[in-house]
Amino acid sequence: MKTIKQIKPRAIYLLMMLLIVSYQQTAFAQLPTADLRRIQPFAAPAGKTVELKISGSNLDNASELRFTHPGITAKPVMLPADEFHPEPRVQGSQFTVTVSPNVPPGIYEARAVSYFGLSTARPFVVAASDSREVPETGNHATRETAMPVELNSVITGDVPARGIDWYQFNAKAGQRVLVELTAERIDSRLDGQIVAYNSQGREIARNRDWHGRDPFLEIQPKQDETFFLAISDILYRGGSEHFYRLSVSNKPHIDFVFPPAGEPGSRNTYTIYGRNLPGGSFGKSVYRNGQKLESVEVEIQLPDVPTPPGSFQPGTPRQGSLNGFDYQLENSNTVKIGFATAPVTLEKPELDQQTVSIPTEIAGRFDEPNDEDVFHFQAKKGKTYCIEVIADRMTSKVDPYLEIHQITQSKTGEKTFKKITENDDPPSFFSVHRKNAINLDTNDASATFVAEQDGEYAVTIINQFGSGGSADLYRLAIREPKHDFQLIATTERTLPTGRTGYSVTPLLRRGANWGVRIVAPRQDGFTGDIVITAENLPQGVSAKPLTLSGKTDEGILIISADESAKSWAGEIRIVGKAQINNQPVVREAKFASLIWGHIFADSIRVRSRLTMRMPLGVNEHETAPVILSPVEDKEWNVELNQKLEIPIKLTGSGSRTGNLTVEPHELFGMLRSPPTVNISEKETEGTLVIDFRPTGNFKVEPGRYQFALLGVGVTQYQHNLPASVEAAAEVKRLEKLVTQIKSEVEQKKAKPDLLARAEQALAKATATAQSTEKKAAPANTKFAVWSKLITVNVTKPADKK
Repeated sequence: MKTIKQIKPRAIYLLMMLLIVSYQQTAFAQLPTADLRRIQPFAAPAGKTVELKISGSNLDNASELRFTHPGITAKPVMLPADEFHPEPRVQGSQFTVTVSPNVPPGIYEARAVSYFGLSTARPFVVAASDSREVPETGNHATRETAMPVELNSVITGDVPARGIDWYQFNAKAGQRVLVELTAERIDSRLDGQIVAYNSQGREIARNRDWHGRDPFLEIQPKQDETFFLAISDILYRGGSEHFYRLSVSNKPHIDFVFPPAGEPGSRNTYTIYGRNLPGGSFGKSVYRNGQKLESVEVEIQLPDVPTPPGSFQPGTPRQGSLNGFDYQLENSNTVKIGFATAPVTLEKPELDQQTVSIPTEIAGRFDEPNDEDVFHFQAKKGKTYCIEVIADRMTSKVDPYLEIHQITQSKTGEKTFKKITENDDPPSFFSVHRKNAINLDTNDASATFVAEQDGEYAVTIINQFGSGGSADLYRLAIREPKHDFQLIATTERTLPTGRTGYSVTPLLRRGANWGVRIVAPRQDGFTGDIVITAENLPQGVSAKPLTLSGKTDEGILIISADESAKSWAGEIRIVGKAQINNQPVVREAKFASLIWGHIFADSIRVRSRLTMRMPLGVNEHETAPVILSPVEDKEWNVELNQKLEIPIKLTGSGSRTGNLTVEPHELFGMLRSPPTVNISEKETEGTLVIDFRPTGNFKVEPGRYQFALLGVGVTQYQHNLPASVEAAAEVKRLEKLVTQIKSEVEQKKAKPDLLARAEQALAKATATAQSTEKKAAPANTKFAVWSKLITVNVTKPADKK
């Protein structure tokens, strides 16, 4: 079994931070893409208009801010026309954002549109129209200077480095006051904690890591009293990227729903557990962290078609892509109710062993620490049975482990238990070469077996965290195979070191290819072909279909821009099509992204999540540094245990410095140490040799493989050359204007102060031109380039006589 990871000492952490800085310097010396790092303010009530500022990198000529709800609109702040500028100009970093009154409260996403296409996404919170939104104000770094807040307020702020934000509020006897910090869930770097003190200065509660890394706690005063809250990062980091929303309220809050799932289209009774629930009571005597939860029973109609929610999903990609729908009780928080894959059976906690009929999906919980649940069922000889646990994917703090036993009974009645199979975690989608940083894994367990004979079998499920409590829920499905698949698309900045990861939006320069990694978790051993295609592509952009054959569950989809492609920024769709039980099945890919850049030594702090749309940008003003392709455009064939030689050619007008190192990318089964070929800067051809012999590093077998070539090198790149040209033209225009005004002043047709203002405008334009010229100067820049898809058919070795 796994053990819980130990927390690194602070000294080691600080050393890693120094390493991060050095790696970041290397990481950003690549072909630029637009990265939106912060929106300020990042929240507004429905029906309001706010002035908003964006910040980040490579947001040159930012002209638009787009949101994932049509009711949220933005207009760029314009610099007004004046005596030297006849037309208004886009300010570039400030926008006027209007939230329509009909936009539902929730978290949405914003992306900036700039010279480098669509930026990465950042959350934007829409509060209820009557929400009391309070900005952090003044110096409140000590308990004595704590900022007063009213109950049912939401404070927006950010913690300073090595500092604490203090707040105080008044509560009445008998109230259930809920204090919640939202930070990680809105892409803040803050790993927050809340410490609560009473009016005498005694600590009464503290919390962290309730919703992911975001803390939550409850205060129940026995008398009217003033309370104090200390908000900080657990390592006392801080700054503008450590922002938060702090809610202090007595509004309804749902802790969990039981059962956590139901069959699609069904209408059943569910029990809602939480605090301050409308119509709630304490009749069920359920506690969480020592606090008694209220409960209320409600009838809920589930949709007919199981799909992932379309709302913002702050958890990991696998959590966000779990089928389910959002549920609210009046103005409570939102929780996800899942779609069961079989009739739901409730666990009976009073039984040591429970017999169930299959197919079924058991709704259970680990009530106590070190709890162990056992379920017996009857199986038929020769049939395949699939056992799947869902816990981590529904954000339950459970790490499940499964064991399946066959039970036989002797003539004397003695039972024998034979272990058939076990499972801890499914295979990881993290590549062993550590070049993929986005987390597409789950701690959930699953197992499949074929019954050797008719009879009784047992499934044992254990929580390896060793914890137990009312909210430690799980779903345990026992069924015959129910084939299906999910689809997740990802892309991140490709680095030669393989030690760092950075969020990126795909940006196609003319003639370029971009690789989008595709991961397709297959359910219950599904081995049918999944054909991946891209839709809604702009003119001049195409993508050859990718086929994931057999048990292949990941690959690379190549999106290509030809020489006619025009600048464009928008959303596309990636879909997967398969035949399951002779019926067509279509699944749309969710797009997963890293939230912040990192190095792998600090990977415990890395977070990745789904974004609400699949973005793409095209830049017509720049071309690919080089175009990489096989000499022949064909399907390749090779026998197992033989070597395949792929001649490669390089075309394009870009200049290279040093070698271009080429390797196969996303060749399924190749784990590490891929073969490479170096093509020197003076050469345009090379040959990549791939040995299709099964080894510990290459789990190859006969079949059809699709992959791309990935080249990494250095090119001479000019950053946003059109901006430099435009700035130089503006200087020349103003120089002529200054000369003209000088003449008019000499002829006493204009006043000297007009000349002074014109010279100031010229000086400002000159400074801008010098800055853009410096950025546009040719500089050695790392780049990655993909070929289009390559197909290789690996055949069985011919019989040798």
